[in-house]
Formats: sequence, structure tokens, C-alpha cells
Amino acid sequence: MKRFLIFLISLSVFAGVSGQDNLELQVLKPREELVRHKHFALAFVEGYELASWVAYSLTANQLLGGIEYKEKFEEDPLVSTGSATKKDYKDAGYLPGQLVPAEDMMFSEEAVMETFYYSNTAPMKQAFYKYTWKKTEDMIREWVKETDTLYIVAGPVLADSPFPTFGENKVSIPSRFYKVVLDLKSGKGFGFMIKSSLSTGALKPTAMSIDEVEKITGIDFFSSLPDEDEEKIESGFNLSDWNFEILDK
Repeated sequence: MKRFLIFLISLSVFAGVSGQDNLELQVLKPREELVRHKHFALAFVEGYELASWVAYSLTANQLLGGIEYKEKFEEDPLVSTGSATKKDYKDAGYLPGQLVPAEDMMFSEEAVMETFYYSNTAPMKQAFYKYTWKKTEDMIREWVKETDTLYIVAGPVLADSPFPTFGENKVSIPSRFYKVVLDLKSGKGFGFMIKSSLSTGALKPTAMSIDEVEKITGIDFFSSLPDEDEEKIESGFNLSDWNFEILDK
């Protein structure tokens, strides 16, 4: 468990930090490139021009900075093959939807800026982004106020390929997105599996165990957890453990 705690705490201080060169992240698959930014990490897949996952930690204090920012997306300088670009999205009919939201990084201007790399985005329709994806973010921000830290992994379901594409870099258009959430304090976790066509904001029907998300995506989340604890947390999803009405207060 100590080994796992070190891994989770380290999620918030990924890149360029002395002594953090051997972090235990999600296991990389062939053709995935690990990209470590200072405040989150991701696995970039050049064939899709998308990250298969982004991972970060969230505390209530991260929400209190009040950083003012303008949306300005940039190519990711750390992706060796190059990420998507502004030109790709021009007239494509899709928004670059953030996987790590800027609102979760309000403690630092640098952290906010990192969320605007195209490697941290995937194409989303405006209604999906505004009414569904953003609602998952708002809900998680409310949940974190009631615990110490939440650990979040999110991305498109690349297992659904082949995809239609757009732009010079042939950015893939996913049909589903996932997000998994772990509360280490309570020893509980769960995931969302959401169709990109959903725009109602009804999230309960999209919730499932982390095990189910793993089966769909092929990603082994939080693999550093001892096997017994991993099995208990990732298979033990109960809707009543999570307040899905918290935004209605």
C-alpha cells in the first residue's frame, strides 16, 4: 500500500521533479508515448492524434486560486511526433474538449496553461461538451470538497476504432469517452462511460465499475494497487456511494 500511495501522491508532480523518474503510471501499450507535464501525464497515440489516457490528482485547494485565463490552445512541445493543431480544428465542426479541465488547475497559471495543449484534448460536439462532459467535471469538483484527494484518469475509447478523421493530421473522432475516479480515503472508485452523442447531462446511467471500464478500454487502471485491494475497489462500485444530486443543491 505504501508503494501505491507514493504513486498516487506523485501524480500531481509528474515531470522534471528530482527523484520522480520511475513513477508507476498506467502501463503503456505499443505505439503509446508517455508525456509528462508538470501537473499531469498522458499517453499519446500518434495514429489517432489523441491521448489514450490523461491522469492527475485533484484536491479542493487546487480550485481556490482564481487564475484568470483565456482559451488559447497550442501544440504540445513534448509530443515527439507533434500533436494536433489549431489548423486541424478550423471548420471541423468540433471543439477541442479538454480531458484535464483548466478549472481543476486554478492554483497555478502554469498548470492552467498546460491544459490547453492539444494533446490534452479530443474532438467533441458543443452540446456534448457543455451539457455532459462539463457536468462530470463540475460534479467531481463538488465531490473533492468532501474528501482529501480524488485521482482521475480520462480519455477517448480508442478500442472503438476505426474512426472518421479530420484535418491535415487526421485527428480521430471518438464515439465514446470514459473517466475513472478513485477516492483513496474511502477506498472507493467508479467510472463513467459516455457516448459522444449524449447531451442530456443524465450521468447516472453512464456510471459503472472501474473493472467494466477496463474491459471496454483495455487499460489497467491503478495497477500499482495490491491485487486484493485493486480487485475490491475496482469491482465494488455502488451508486449510493456517490452523490449524483450534488449539483442540484
